[in-house]
Amino acid sequence: MRILWGLACGIAGLLWSQERMVSGFAEVELLPGWSIERAQRQAQQLAILQALQSTFPNHIAQASKYLIDNRTEGRQARTQTYFYLTADQYIGGEWLQTTDVRFSTEVRKGQVWVTCKIRGRARPRLNPPLPLELRTLRCRDTACTTTDFLSGDPFYLSFRSVVPGYLQVFWEDSGRVYRLLPYQNQRQNAWPVRGDTTYLFFSSEPQHRSEAFWTDELLLTAEKPEVLHRIYVLFSQHPLSAPPERFDPTVGFHVVDFDSFQEWLLAERLRLSDLNVRYIDISVRQR
Repeated sequence: MRILWGLACGIAGLLWSQERMVSGFAEVELLPGWSIERAQRQAQQLAILQALQSTFPNHIAQASKYLIDNRTEGRQARTQTYFYLTADQYIGGEWLQTTDVRFSTEVRKGQVWVTCKIRGRARPRLNPPLPLELRTLRCRDTACTTTDFLSGDPFYLSFRSVVPGYLQVFWEDSGRVYRLLPYQNQRQNAWPVRGDTTYLFFSSEPQHRSEAFWTDELLLTAEKPEVLHRIYVLFSQHPLSAPPERFDPTVGFHVVDFDSFQEWLLAERLRLSDLNVRYIDISVRQR
């Protein structure tokens, strides 16, 4: 026990010693139909990518690297796509915590651009990223893969990993984070995942719920013309802990406030060097 504790302390010390303060910059064009918040989220993710790329070695596949280089001019990253949702897992570093973020908006030749300057804590990856397969769907078929939903659409998540491990899924909305997986009536901290197995979550069909007696089905709503949500997908080959959540009977979900969730997520990243965190930003629009 003393040896194991000493080893854990040594690893934690190594992780802390490798942390760096990094900064990034990006700007995104505000496309027709987009909200300012949507452009800000895109710009923030690109600014994080730019900060990580400029500080840590790249491990980006050639196809993804072409997409990033094609939209980068000097220190300014520009984009009109969601390529970072797949490309960020190949960066040689990982973002731990945002310490400062600033947005600005300007008009150039009739086009509106949203700019993001960001600063935060990051560290090099100690383990190569796992090739996780993630898809957000509006139906039970992969042909329905999308990040743009309409109010009333069902929501499904397809997941596959080459190795067994533990999975958690969270949903961010208006300063609160809701636990989606494990389901609300399950008591384990994370969903145990088998390797080389495709899962379709939030589906009530019998073939998709063999391992969960209570399956939560999700229907998306939009109180405004466009509502944005961020989905956090956490996967590790080691058991995950639970955030400081509580069950809110008014909404029917386990909930944690955003700041507490971020503190817990940072602690999990420092505790588990193999923790894979994926962010998926989705849009829900009124019909």
